[in-house]
Amino acid sequence: MTEKSSFFPKNVFGAFSILFFISGAIIPLQNLIIWGPEFVMRYFTSSDITAEKLSLVVIGIGVCMMIYGKKKQNQI
Repeated sequence: MTEKSSFFPKNVFGAFSILFFISGAIIPLQNLIIWGPEFVMRYFTSSDITAEKLSLVVIGIGVCMMIYGKKKQNQI
């Protein structure tokens, strides 16, 4: 029997990476619905620190946690 490997690691890092992905996607989607795509793109490209840019950082942290969780899963 072969065991299928899932995309997300089955440890605490996998759970937190999913949490970070969801929380990072909420703000841009909410602003996209309320303000529209023109304003959201303006927030992404402005020189100020905005919630959309922080959302990208949160998603990046989720990716790092997922990669670290995969490495920890392979070590065990």
